[in-house]
Amino acid sequence: MNIFGNSKKNNEYYKIFIAVFLAIVSSILVYFLISNINIVIKFISKLLTILMPVIIGIVLAFFFNPIISKLEILFNRNNNIKKKDRLGRILGIVCTYFTFILLIVLFLKFLVPNLLNSITIMINNFPLYLDRFSKWVIDLCERYNITPTFIEEYVSDINSIIRKIVVPNIDIIINNLAAGISGVIKWFINFIISIIISVYLIYDKEIYGKGLNNILKVYCSKKVYNKIIKIAKDLYKVFGGFMVAKLLDSLIIGIITFVFLVIFRFPYYLLIAFVIGITNIIPFFGPFIGAVPCTILLLMIDPTKAFEFIILILLIQQFDGNILGPKLIGDKIGMKSFWVLFSIILFGGLFGVWGMIFAVPIFACIYEAIKDDVQNKLKKKNKKDKDTKKIVNKKRTA
Repeated sequence: MNIFGNSKKNNEYYKIFIAVFLAIVSSILVYFLISNINIVIKFISKLLTILMPVIIGIVLAFFFNPIISKLEILFNRNNNIKKKDRLGRILGIVCTYFTFILLIVLFLKFLVPNLLNSITIMINNFPLYLDRFSKWVIDLCERYNITPTFIEEYVSDINSIIRKIVVPNIDIIINNLAAGISGVIKWFINFIISIIISVYLIYDKEIYGKGLNNILKVYCSKKVYNKIIKIAKDLYKVFGGFMVAKLLDSLIIGIITFVFLVIFRFPYYLLIAFVIGITNIIPFFGPFIGAVPCTILLLMIDPTKAFEFIILILLIQQFDGNILGPKLIGDKIGMKSFWVLFSIILFGGLFGVWGMIFAVPIFACIYEAIKDDVQNKLKKKNKKDKDTKKIVNKKRTA
């Protein structure tokens, strides 16, 4: 005999009680979070700072995994190594990270000092460039009978600001840059920890993958589990494909720009090529964002070089847009140009430069998820409509 009455009813009441209890707890939690939003933001910020080495380690593992996997297959095939020995994977990890660290060392040893030197020279020579530019503008105005008084006043104001504020404080600016070295050292230590974490993740990726998969299976319904797996695959496809290809594309464009700037004897060729290469990572607007300040700089030094630079950048971007980009990137995002532009504007407005860089892959994943959901619902709806029509037709024939 059941002393608690109908067990089925009791189960239903129990479920209702749990649902109400969770709703109340959630409401209290949401109210607490909203009323203490500043504390919550500070806590999240601190937590992210602490976990940053782990996050960077996961990102590095994500990007290096495809390269190491290919090297592992290559080493195993050529040396008849058994997969379970993992020697091929160890060799792949060593080769990949050795190359990566070597590139960082070369970057810090050769590129960074030259960039800082170029910036220092540029700031010191800025008044001279401004005077030269103002003379060129005045000569141009006189040639076409335009009164250049307002230009002289405007340039003299800028010149006085630079002479009185920028030039006297150049030592302070450089000292501030030097003071930032301690922050760079701290970041570098975190980066080393991130590399170690990424190595562990890649070496035992099957174990971590299986563990995460089991957790999802236990705590998620089959429908939710399948959705998470689908999103994870899309993320891997887009980030592993698009972002790596885009970084490689930007590196090649930076090198091509550097070579042509050296050949045609442009001033500050290293600084300009670096700016063009970095900003090229941003789709659509990147080339313009990089080209505008570089053109203004060259315009003050030598207007002829500025016009030559514009032509050169247009030619390089044509090569990138029509030949290099399609070869490397292809159709890895599966979105129309409108959605690419929309995502860059939206994420750029919300999250700034980082938003512009990661806008396309993130939005591509959201786009794919919505697209799949819509298609599945349309299939169900069409199937339901067909079943309804069949029932109606049977009733009519009966």
